[in-house]
Amino acid sequence: MSESIGGKIRNFMVAILIGLLVVAFAVWGVNDVFTQRAGNSVLTIGDAKVTSQEFEDAFERELQSINRDQGSSITNQQAYARGMHNKVLQGLLTDTVIGIDADELGVGVNRRVARNVVKEIPSFQNELTGEFSEEKLNSLLAQNRITRTQFENDIFRSLRRQQTVPAIVGGLEAPAEFATQRYDFITEQRKAQILTLNKDAVPAPSEPSEDDLREFVQTNGAKYTAPEYRRVAMMRLETFDLTPDLEATDEEIKAAFQYKIDLGELGSPETRTLVQITAPDEESAKLAAERLARGDKPEDVASGLGLVAPQLFEDVRKEAILDPETAEAGFELAEGEAKSLLGSLGTYYAVGVVKITPAVIPDLEESKDEIRENVLKEKAAEMLYEITGEIEDAMADGLTLEEVAAKVNWPISYYDYVDRSGKTRDEIKMSGFSLIPGIATDDTLLREIFTSDLGFETDLFETGTGGYAAIRVDDIIDSKMRKFEDVKDRAAIAWKAEKIEEALDELVIELAGKAQTGTSLASIASDAEKGVTIDDVVIVRASPPQDLSPEVIVGMLEGQVGAVARGQGVLTQTRQIGVLNEIVPNKDGLAGQFLDVLQEQATAAISSDLQNAYQQAILAENELREYPDKIKQALGIQNDE
Repeated sequence: MSESIGGKIRNFMVAILIGLLVVAFAVWGVNDVFTQRAGNSVLTIGDAKVTSQEFEDAFERELQSINRDQGSSITNQQAYARGMHNKVLQGLLTDTVIGIDADELGVGVNRRVARNVVKEIPSFQNELTGEFSEEKLNSLLAQNRITRTQFENDIFRSLRRQQTVPAIVGGLEAPAEFATQRYDFITEQRKAQILTLNKDAVPAPSEPSEDDLREFVQTNGAKYTAPEYRRVAMMRLETFDLTPDLEATDEEIKAAFQYKIDLGELGSPETRTLVQITAPDEESAKLAAERLARGDKPEDVASGLGLVAPQLFEDVRKEAILDPETAEAGFELAEGEAKSLLGSLGTYYAVGVVKITPAVIPDLEESKDEIRENVLKEKAAEMLYEITGEIEDAMADGLTLEEVAAKVNWPISYYDYVDRSGKTRDEIKMSGFSLIPGIATDDTLLREIFTSDLGFETDLFETGTGGYAAIRVDDIIDSKMRKFEDVKDRAAIAWKAEKIEEALDELVIELAGKAQTGTSLASIASDAEKGVTIDDVVIVRASPPQDLSPEVIVGMLEGQVGAVARGQGVLTQTRQIGVLNEIVPNKDGLAGQFLDVLQEQATAAISSDLQNAYQQAILAENELREYPDKIKQALGIQNDE
């Protein structure tokens, strides 16, 4: 880019507020972000590129975060269908754009500065002294498989990019006047009179002739077309088929209960806050332990003996402590006690117990029913595993579904024609029951039914409820127009409703025209025999009425006194006309928390506009290319899905 920073401001009004990437490291929510990348690109911007591996890692981190926060288990396929890949791509695109600008502006950072920034990251500082801990840095980097060089290089690049943006925007903050103007705008009152028309305001339509109905049905053919129906044979195996005949003993329930406790799914294990002081020899370790035991502050003990700063393990479980000797001692001592020891790597330590948080053991009786249900489901799943193995062997021998069912003693269900939504030809939805979901509740089953060839027996596939099924389509009734006699009555009702809507449209246009020429809504209403009501309303942008036509609300908020707006009412077969009578400015002052919130919103809005302009300025000079197939490939998504 040949333009200077000042040129960008003049020509593009570009800016963006961005935080240092090191914030991510401070909370350690990012794994393996500095690993060497390889593979194809999912997008390129000029000569810069975002590789498939970079995209895949970013997508995985985002998905893990969502699943962790929501307690869900969304798959790549589901996340892709919801458009999450676009959000991830936008983040990578923005980061790449900033990197390009930094390169072209020649922004540089001294590597010594980068190393100093690393030392200021809270995650790398000793909890007691607040000083940088080389040991903590190396330990955290090792846990995330990142080398020291890789980490410092990325900090270097991030700082260089971060200098690009503040050079353009400095400190962006919307003036308080912006917040005040916005507050006045959204709290301004607009007093209007609303005339509402319902179906009684227009003459009832006459009965349609048969020709009228035939034409109506032909015009609206999709509404009167029967869907495709399929007759299906299905062998379905679900855990809920087996659990009623199974039992869970008290011993099994207790064992499952304890297992959940061990996994951390129930209750919470004992945690301890320990202090560890590294010593050069056994004597120094003993002296440090003695002083810790008598209550001296750990930092005073270390400094008094000329030892390195103490390391604090705060509220940790035993397995979270790397050195097994320290872990063993730390969880044997009582609170306030300390001892010296030789660590597993030949290093002497003084270990003291600062605090003990006892384990929380839940009550078995409170969760007994849930545990029993889980035990039964696990037993049923084991049985299904064995049965499905027998079924697959039988299928491999070429047996039909009926022969397989007879061999494993499992029933086959026959569905005498269902459509894609799981409804029968009598419009009965096969929803099943609360404990036994029907096929209409499982799109996996319906998809298999309506993608399988006639007469073809599928292999076992997993259902949406975690069971297994195999199907055979025995007959297909193609989609076709329903017989006129079958839809005649329904079409007549729809025809009349359409005529009422058309009449209401004509009437509301006529009456709105009168209002625009100066006729009052009261006068208009008095001329009507029935089906007309008038209401006085107050409309505020911050909380518009829910019972008004959206078109009328917009017209009243955007117009001046005397403005007229019309639109379809929120209820079926209603229309509304609004006349704006008065605009009442808000006279309340804005201060305190409301001022801060609105000022932040104004700042965010300006930042968003500038961010978009900044990105477009860079992209105008660097061609953007995206590769959707590479995105799907990186996520393991088939092109035909």
